[in-house]
Amino acid sequence: MISLVLFRPDVISNGTAFEAMALIYKYLQNHYGYTFTIVKSEDNSYHDPAFNIISIPRKKWQVNPYALLLPIHRGNDKYLDNILTQANGILTVDPTIYFHSLPVIRKASQLGKPVWFDSSRTDLGGSQSLGWKIKKPMVKQALHQTTGIIVTVPKCIERFQDLGLLDGAIASKFTIMGHPVDTKQLAPQRRLSEQDGILRLLVASRMLPEKGLLYILEAMNPILRERSDIQLQLLGSGSLEPFLKREVEEQGLNEKVIFLEPVPHEKLPSILNAADLFVNHAINLSQWEEFFGLLNLEAMACGLPCVLSNSGGVPYAIREKDVAIIVEQRNIIQLREAILHLLNSEQWRRELGQKARDYVERYYALPLIAEKYHQMLQRGRNFS
Repeated sequence: MISLVLFRPDVISNGTAFEAMALIYKYLQNHYGYTFTIVKSEDNSYHDPAFNIISIPRKKWQVNPYALLLPIHRGNDKYLDNILTQANGILTVDPTIYFHSLPVIRKASQLGKPVWFDSSRTDLGGSQSLGWKIKKPMVKQALHQTTGIIVTVPKCIERFQDLGLLDGAIASKFTIMGHPVDTKQLAPQRRLSEQDGILRLLVASRMLPEKGLLYILEAMNPILRERSDIQLQLLGSGSLEPFLKREVEEQGLNEKVIFLEPVPHEKLPSILNAADLFVNHAINLSQWEEFFGLLNLEAMACGLPCVLSNSGGVPYAIREKDVAIIVEQRNIIQLREAILHLLNSEQWRRELGQKARDYVERYYALPLIAEKYHQMLQRGRNFS
């Protein structure tokens, strides 16, 4: 039995992409006898009965990166000893972003334990700052001490190059591993439109500027006005929600645009399968872009035809022709035409939905990703 500790106290919560990664851990527990212990912050409410979960005080994991430069910074080492010594290996998060992983990687190296970290971020942001220049040598040392680096798309690797962190030794540690999709749970079902004739276009995302919801609303405006059989559904929450609701009201679209409250991940299949079309129009900002777009693939697994933007890692995650429609960011005309094309053709919706489903099964089905994860862990060897 191989015991692994996931040390990610500030980067874990229910209702996020981590729940998809947790599917891998459950698969490995069920098929290969691994055990996973998740270390979270005591002020984090994450829960999952499948795992042993340890809650630790914030002061025991929160790290001032500048303090790491001081030789006296050894305060949390004994605390980490108690958690990490019994593990066969450690999983943590990207030290270029989350500095609490630096002492964990250092401690794993001292204990002779293999250690991997996840990196999904694709944008650059802040690489020329004085703070980063001070932290960079510590991060590079941590990268050399790791056994492996797990990235979602090649653009993540490009980011390490932009940060000046890539060399041959570090490059050899990368494994590209997208998020898994449970294609048994997320599978096509009968559409609600078959009963009432209303075609539902679903947008599911955080309601933030970078998710491009204003562009979707503008693209849909004339469609919603001209056709009585179309409904736009916005699932999510965020700081932009009050503004979006006011826009809908001022445009007189209250009866055509439905705001749905966020739901637990296990209820997502029913929401997706009630829809006829899925749209995600994430846009690049100076400090953000779409890292992967897991929800796109979950919608595709349900056989939904998808209209997506080319933000960040999306063009790699969706890298075959005719499995989804990819449009340029902020191009309202192109977005509207793609949506109309699908709304006007039931046959095209059905064909694209089937191709989308087949694509997810080929590249991102849970057993495929979990087996790849298992092989990566086994290559790490040195389990003790």
